[in-house]
Amino acid sequence: MKTLKTHTTAILLILSLVCYSQQSNQKIEMRIDNIGNAKINISMTMNAAQWQQWNGTYGANPSALKRDIERSMPAFIVDDFKLDKDDMNRSFNLSLNAYGVCKIDKRGRWVMDTDQKDAQLTKLTDYKYMLVSSPMEFGGAIQQTYIIEFPETAQDIKVDTDSFGKSVFEFEMDNPSSNFNVLRWSGLLLIIVGGGWFGKNAISKQ
Repeated sequence: MKTLKTHTTAILLILSLVCYSQQSNQKIEMRIDNIGNAKINISMTMNAAQWQQWNGTYGANPSALKRDIERSMPAFIVDDFKLDKDDMNRSFNLSLNAYGVCKIDKRGRWVMDTDQKDAQLTKLTDYKYMLVSSPMEFGGAIQQTYIIEFPETAQDIKVDTDSFGKSVFEFEMDNPSSNFNVLRWSGLLLIIVGGGWFGKNAISKQ
């Protein structure tokens, strides 16, 4: 199952090779669009030792970073990688597109699984939420702050829990396939109407 944690843990494993010496903070911003995909921005500041190792491994070779992220996320489609570094402040910002972050359940509601149990969730606005987490995989050495922004077309956004007690976002939004069908049938209707109009004119001229 595609989850928020699945998308970010693979990236975190690659970007946080030397972050055990002290707690590091990572900010992950996710902007969801109206078809359930996400634009993700990940930023992080490191100490001198962390920056030196990370920069030597990936910072100086963005293509290796892109390749390893793709290998770590074989079940997902990710593209539009862009890495910006700030050597002065020993920080970076990585942006990418992730497709299929949200899915539609059997009830027709959109769902985004966080895979986070007992998450610290804060509602910032009607469409924006903050989630703070310290992944167990890193023994609390890394604190992740997610900023999740839903599109204005999302309605009735609710935070629920699944059978395992993990936080889940649920919301209403037009199904993109239904929009496609409306457009398709509208096009057919125009063809039929246009054909009928043309036939009527042709008959009237005879």
